[in-house]
Amino acid sequence: MYRLIFLLLFIINYPLSIIHCSAQDKDIRSVQFFVGDNEQSDQVMELNGTEQLTLWFDDLNEERAPLNYTIVHCDADWREDGLFFADYLDGFEENPLRDYALSFQTKINYMHYELRIPNKDVRFKASGNYLLKIYEDDRSAPVLVCRFSLYENRVVEVPLRMRTPVQTGEKCLQQLEFSVKHASLPVRDAYKELKVRVTQNGISVPGIDPPKPVFVDRDEVSYTFTDRNFYPGGNEFRIFDTRTLDFGAQGVTTVRYDGQGFPYALLNVDRPGTGRPYLFHDDINGKFHVEAYRMGNRQLEAEYVATGFTLKTDELHEGQVYVFGELSNWALQPAFRMFYNHETQAYELNVPLKQGYYNYRYVYVGNNGTVDFTAIEGCFSETENYYTVFVYYRGTRDKYDRLVAVQSISSL
Repeated sequence: MYRLIFLLLFIINYPLSIIHCSAQDKDIRSVQFFVGDNEQSDQVMELNGTEQLTLWFDDLNEERAPLNYTIVHCDADWREDGLFFADYLDGFEENPLRDYALSFQTKINYMHYELRIPNKDVRFKASGNYLLKIYEDDRSAPVLVCRFSLYENRVVEVPLRMRTPVQTGEKCLQQLEFSVKHASLPVRDAYKELKVRVTQNGISVPGIDPPKPVFVDRDEVSYTFTDRNFYPGGNEFRIFDTRTLDFGAQGVTTVRYDGQGFPYALLNVDRPGTGRPYLFHDDINGKFHVEAYRMGNRQLEAEYVATGFTLKTDELHEGQVYVFGELSNWALQPAFRMFYNHETQAYELNVPLKQGYYNYRYVYVGNNGTVDFTAIEGCFSETENYYTVFVYYRGTRDKYDRLVAVQSISSL
């Protein structure tokens, strides 16, 4: 019974808009957004801390006009909240992207952009959720939109605990238990003033409603349930490595070049993970790392490689298959939809990707719009995932949803 209810929620209610960065233009590629120099981190940072957020991306349109950026404050559910610019930022509302350079001796030319915030143009005054919008001359028509969050340190404590559910008998699920200790906050009505959101591997958990309190004490709110807070373990991400084009590295069958010298990497033939035993391997939770061996500047000298994916399986007549991960901006993008080849009896996809080390997985989307992240990959409670709990607070005198705690835990 638990399995049936969970999978219905998981398939039907997954909000596809929950992503890190959304490229609104097909020429915007290789988007990475992280804290400091840690490319595997989520875009979550302490307000008034010592670190900066780093944005990297490429633009394959060399003739585009210079790009600009603006920053907008949002509520706990990523809706623009109408907060005045002066209430959340010091500096200028619109700023140019100054740090960019053209690729060097690559087969496909591209402009590489970098931005670090806060900087001399913008400094943050408020915690919470933000949208970073990159645009040409009209900020209402951005070419790239990225989300990030700033939290207030040492406001509340959030002890976390992971366990494998024992009641359900389900070997797919993982369970999260936690509480919010808020002695320094004047919480009068925890149900109205506190909002809690949970992410798995940095993205919102499909089909799961935000947690609600089960027990409220004077200085602590408990979110520990015996029959809730279940999350699909899924499976480990698949891996391929194109940091070298001299030979097929991990996950790559062969590398070849066309008549004009453009590289093509054919990945290993994949098969569905369903019906197979769980096998641990050390992934990077769906992210990627740009790198090209023997290159002086990896961001400007790495090639864009035509990358060939192959999923050997029967044709799924009632839906489509997508390649998914940070490489697709955590979205089901048309450019990452696979098509069935009846001659090879496999789903196939060719997509240009910058040289690097990549994680990915396959996602099934029904013709009626339902999304299933486990139909192809399988689902195991042993899978390594990390969970992050975000605690927002809006007291009676607050104008916005303050982010007062961020805490993470691994399922291992």
